[in-house]
Amino acid sequence: MTAHMMQSLPLTTRCPGVSRQCLPGPSSFRSRREISTQSLRQAPRHYLGRITPKRIAVPRSAIEAGSAGADTGLPRRSIWRPIVFSLAFGGGGYVLAAIYTNLETQKWAEKLGGGSWWRKGRDQPSDREINRAKQLEGAKSAQKTLNTLPTTLSFLPNLVLIPILRLYVVSSEFYLNTPSSQLAPLGLIGFMGTVFLAWKVKRWEPWMRKWWLHRPVLFTPSTRREWANCVTLVTSTLSHQSLPHYAFNSFALFSFGSAAFAYLSSPPSLPAVPSATHTPHFFAFLLTAGLFSSLSSHLWTNIFRLPRLLRALAHPARISSPQALANHQAILPSLGASGAIYAALTMTACAYPESSVGIIFIPFIKLPIGLGVAGMVGLDLLGLIRGWRLFDHVAHLSGALFGFAYHACGREAWAWTRKQFGGQPKNIGYI
Repeated sequence: MTAHMMQSLPLTTRCPGVSRQCLPGPSSFRSRREISTQSLRQAPRHYLGRITPKRIAVPRSAIEAGSAGADTGLPRRSIWRPIVFSLAFGGGGYVLAAIYTNLETQKWAEKLGGGSWWRKGRDQPSDREINRAKQLEGAKSAQKTLNTLPTTLSFLPNLVLIPILRLYVVSSEFYLNTPSSQLAPLGLIGFMGTVFLAWKVKRWEPWMRKWWLHRPVLFTPSTRREWANCVTLVTSTLSHQSLPHYAFNSFALFSFGSAAFAYLSSPPSLPAVPSATHTPHFFAFLLTAGLFSSLSSHLWTNIFRLPRLLRALAHPARISSPQALANHQAILPSLGASGAIYAALTMTACAYPESSVGIIFIPFIKLPIGLGVAGMVGLDLLGLIRGWRLFDHVAHLSGALFGFAYHACGREAWAWTRKQFGGQPKNIGYI
């Protein structure tokens, strides 16, 4: 699931800037509610519970100048640039995927005699004909490569050459015999695994934090940094820093991504366009779903969370009140593919309402998929209301909304886009 990156805090308190001497004892803790209650009882010196107030490291003049519109280095709301970037990148990626599908389909239609008189009223070959032809050509190409490998690698001893040939045969057979609905999620899982391993290289960690972790608020804002930060709206959806996070999302992507691929491969209600491949449509769907969920979380933070923080910072007392600290802790970096996975899950639930899902920790219990999705959405709504910060609940909910909307009109939108860029829906066979 899309996890918030918890900031490193001194000791075990969730209040930044609190020193060890501020705590009441070596192992005693106070809840935020208890802190605010005790502060009312201290008359001579103002304490927040047993925590001595600290002055904010921002001058009052900077706060006042920031409220007047001056550039003071304080965080400011970032709204229009992320929206423009998401529309341009997501829309551009969607269109490029449609154009690639059209070109690939045209190439294979020409190979199979598209438009020939002997097709008896069907101008183009069906999707099944194209897929059979692609598999046959792939098998011929793999066999040709296998025949030339012994000669190419003749300098290797048989002890090394034979395992290489066997590995090539196994991988080729897997690629040829595995349906695209499984190959596409597996390819994406492999890419996310590469990003996960990059997180484990200490030398690359600063670069990974800059380009593979999305920060909804920049505390040293500038136009250039804000545009650069928009890139992480995309890259963060492919990034996982912990093994459980990566493992759970990979399992969910393979399970629900395959079902979503199968649904996207079926023809819509209106006349469809022949397709030599449905993988670009699947990736375009995940790209736009991930961008939509990332952008929704970003806008939620900037429109609702950031103003609360700035109001708390602008308090005349100029102290790190629990309210300011709580608002600051709500603005955390995030990463993960669960927004797109929620979209695939919701679309699958709408497309196949009779299917059931299992609980990963209790695999022998099966639930109707609609009930499972409703429970997950309800849990995220509760987390959003209660202010839980372990997961990015806004990204989850917006991903679920995107999946529901794409089930309603996504395949029709894809067919319409392809037609605008040369797709021909005339006299096509679907079988």
